[in-house]
Amino acid sequence: MVAIKSFADWMQENSLLSSNSVYKYSRAVNTISNEMIEKGITTKNLFSMSSLQLDIFIPIILHNAEFIIKNKTGNNMYSNALKQYRLFRNVETIEQIDRAEIINVIEGFSLLKETERSALVTSRIGQGLFRRDLLKKYNNSCIVTGINEKKLLIASHIKPWAVCNNAERLSVENGLLLSPTFDKLFDCGLITFSNSEKIIISSQLSNEVINKLHISKNDTFNLKTSSELKLNLEYHRDIIFATQKREKAV
Repeated sequence: MVAIKSFADWMQENSLLSSNSVYKYSRAVNTISNEMIEKGITTKNLFSMSSLQLDIFIPIILHNAEFIIKNKTGNNMYSNALKQYRLFRNVETIEQIDRAEIINVIEGFSLLKETERSALVTSRIGQGLFRRDLLKKYNNSCIVTGINEKKLLIASHIKPWAVCNNAERLSVENGLLLSPTFDKLFDCGLITFSNSEKIIISSQLSNEVINKLHISKNDTFNLKTSSELKLNLEYHRDIIFATQKREKAV
């Protein structure tokens, strides 16, 4: 079971959140977890779930009517906390998860209708196809670094998996092929791209870090953009990309 303290320590070391926000985010994840158990939505604490279970369960939380109200009242603290926690646990890859495990996990959510369970199984398994299609589209190379070792390439969703419909989760136009460092930067909203394929760098990154990454605000990359990909990039810039130097404590 993952300890709350481990999550807090990770945020303290890997984010620009204030100590106050780290404390509140840690408590927020635990609070939401306990509330969902009380409501009968799950029988398992978030801190004892696998990464796969989190991928299935977090979208259910985010779309829960009571959670939406609570989150709005809390200035999106709870959804932000869940995003941080999912990032903290983002260590498994789709290649490490077999069909039997996927089916077993999804069927454990008794509140889901049979059609919803079937759709989730299909979409989760389909992520293997999503990766394959991105490898083909980008010639097995990271769009930023040019690294062409498949083991080091990640099929990154532009619009996050948790908020996509099934078609978007599988669409090659909702993905970029990135090396781990740039996948992390993109997923955290520390970099994004304009519709003209120019990289946009968050003000949260220091000049020292930017220099070590060997990128600059004038760099452009071949994203092989389409109208659908541009719409997804707009979502990423509007919702995911972080522009503030330091997040305000909530």
